[in-house]
Amino acid sequence: MAISRDKKTELLEEYKKILKDHEGYFLVSSDNIDTATVTELKKELKNSNANFRVLKNSIFKIALQDTDQPVEVQDFDGATAVIYFTQDPTTPAKLVKDVQKDTEQMEAKGGVYEDQFLSEEKVMQLAEIPSREELLSMLVGSMSAPLSGFMNAITGNVRGLTVALKGITEKES
Repeated sequence: MAISRDKKTELLEEYKKILKDHEGYFLVSSDNIDTATVTELKKELKNSNANFRVLKNSIFKIALQDTDQPVEVQDFDGATAVIYFTQDPTTPAKLVKDVQKDTEQMEAKGGVYEDQFLSEEKVMQLAEIPSREELLSMLVGSMSAPLSGFMNAITGNVRGLTVALKGITEKES
């Protein structure tokens, strides 16, 4: 079924808004994805400030050109969806990898993050990086480790002195 000119213009504006208003996006194949998988993926993406949308390739390619996106991203074909995000790219990448691993229905085609092209391999490498929250907790843990070691050393000396004084007082009694 053909799309009207007004609908095409509306889609083009929506795609441009997606590209301009978000930190980055991943392009994934969407031809083999079943409805249940997409619904679950959309819920999980919504929780991580990301969204999923099936694309009309020809119109999306025009939006890519109009917004000066990296040329490499424009080289895709077949049924395609976009996962766009505003913050941490690792969580959406992990979700793509999980769906790919569990159902073998989704494949990353590439993407863009901070105006840099990401190949399929780089998108999958992002999935290996701990999320922002995990990295922050690791940072706090590594910062507190020297402090707790220092406190144990100080309290150990005080504890040893207390035991020695208690032994002396018991010996005198």
